[in-house]
Amino acid sequence: MIAIALLFFVTTFVLAYYMSYEMQYRTYDGLEKLNVRATINLLGQILSDSVES
Repeated sequence: MIAIALLFFVTTFVLAYYMSYEMQYRTYDGLEKLNVRATINLLGQILSDSVES
């Protein structure tokens, strides 16, 4: 009975840790994509401004 309870708590802890890691990874991945897109837009704007001049 103790082994089953221990297995339950360990499994719950591992799943909670994995879900936390996955959420953090998705957050940083989304921020990276957002920053890359913003940089591309900024460089495109700089390029179009320099072509117009």
